[in-house]
Amino acid sequence: MVLVLASACLHALWNALLKRSRDIQTASVGILAVSVAVTGCLAPWTRGPIFPDLPSVLWALGAGLGEACYFVTLARALRSAPLGWSYSWMRGVGMLLVWPVSILCLGESFRPFSAVSVAVVCLGLAAMGLGAGRGRGFAAFFWAVTTGVFIAGYTLCYKCALASGAHPVGLYGLAMGVALPVQIGISLRRPGFRARLWDQWGLTLTAGVLCTASFLFYLQAMAMEGAGLMATLRNTAIVFAVLFSRAIGERPTSRQWAGAALITAGAVGLAWH
Repeated sequence: MVLVLASACLHALWNALLKRSRDIQTASVGILAVSVAVTGCLAPWTRGPIFPDLPSVLWALGAGLGEACYFVTLARALRSAPLGWSYSWMRGVGMLLVWPVSILCLGESFRPFSAVSVAVVCLGLAAMGLGAGRGRGFAAFFWAVTTGVFIAGYTLCYKCALASGAHPVGLYGLAMGVALPVQIGISLRRPGFRARLWDQWGLTLTAGVLCTASFLFYLQAMAMEGAGLMATLRNTAIVFAVLFSRAIGERPTSRQWAGAALITAGAVGLAWH
């Protein structure tokens, strides 16, 4: 519980820093590079085999592909709409997709009360609005939902890798190692990439460390419990995201606050034992 709640807070914080950056796509490359460097430094201190068998490696590679797509769509989602709105849709959609797969394929339990909690989450998403507000339109909704799909994908791959015995540090490091070249390939086609990357090095370094800590806490927690449960509890980050959105100058509406509260309440209900 402590690990996943700490992960939720840190995850919302690095997303807020990314939203604040002058060039989100370039900052994403820096964040991934920092993650690879940090996990590389931590890897020699891990105990036991990092990847005990081939399936654990394959699942890690799958998580890396999911992360690569996630960072691409995340940048577009954050450019298209306010942090609080887009973050709520991303995390809510990801959670609703993870639960059915976890129940059907990974043996997690689903009690009758959980159906009520799912309905509460859906009400929260509806409260956030099908339109992004402020004239943002369908594009903002599309990118937020697509990001949620990739969140569900890499979450399930991470869980399967952990179930195969992968170590969280090596697992996350390999996944970031797969995602980083994709981001670099996209960014190198844009003029002035290197200059922009260096220009915001402080923000990307801080966000990268926070991102790495957030995911390592999350993976360690998920190694102890089911993917659906952990993904659900981590969605308390929605409240942190709305709070941080105020800190970066956004003004969440009362409907956004209500939607975030409903999504969080549904998350807690789903996770309740």
